Amino acid sequence: MNAEKWTGIILAGGLSSRMGTNKALLELNGSAVLTHINNAIRPAVSRVVVAAGPSEAIYTALGDEDFECVKDVYPGKGPLAGLHAALNASQTEWNLVSACDMPLLQTSFFNGMKRLTVQYPTCNAIVPRVEGRIHPLAGVYHRRVLPELEQCLIHDRLRVIRWLEEIGCHFAEIDELEQVGIEHAALQLSNMNTPEEFENIRIHLQRSEFPSGG
Repeated sequence: MNAEKWTGIILAGGLSSRMGTNKALLELNGSAVLTHINNAIRPAVSRVVVAAGPSEAIYTALGDEDFECVKDVYPGKGPLAGLHAALNASQTEWNLVSACDMPLLQTSFFNGMKRLTVQYPTCNAIVPRVEGRIHPLAGVYHRRVLPELEQCLIHDRLRVIRWLEEIGCHFAEIDELEQVGIEHAALQLSNMNTPEEFENIRIHLQRSEFPSGG
C-alpha cells in the first residue's frame, strides 16, 4: 500500500511517572526507544509526526531523526491530546499510531494494520484487541475523528476506550491480525511502564530472533 498516503504518529508526550524517567529516551541496543519505534513505522509512511508534549526540544536534539515534533494544543490532557495535535498536523486521511513505549513493534505490524483499512474503509479507527486487552495507542486513525476528538478534550472526556466506542472503532482480534501478516501480536504490543517491564523488553531484544523495527 502506498506509503505516501500515510502519516506515522508517535505519542511521546507523556510524563512517564511510573518509569521515573522519559520512556522515549531510554536506550535499547544503543538507540533511544523513540528511534526504535521511528525505524519500525518509517517504511510504512511518508512522514512521521511525534506528539512531543513538553519534550519537543529534547527529541529534536536527538540529531538526524527524520520526524517532526508537535506540541499539544490541549496540554496536560493525556494521550488524546497528543493524538489530536498529531492528527491536526497530519496531511493524510489515514494515520498509523504508536505509543512511545512499544519498542517491539515491527514494520510488519504497521503494514498489517494498513491492510485492515481495506477491509474496513468506513471505520474511523482500527486497533488491536489481543487476549481481551484493547491497545488504543497502536493502531490506525482517520483524520475525520478530529471534530469528536476535540470535543472530548474541550469537555475533559479523556477516557480513550470510551471515545473509541463512540466513534465506531473496529477492534481487530488476533485471528484478523494474523490474516494480515501480524505475527506474535501479544509480544509486539508489549509496553513498558515500569523499570521492570523495560528490563524484560531489553532482555527479550537481546535474545530475539527478530531485530527491533524489522
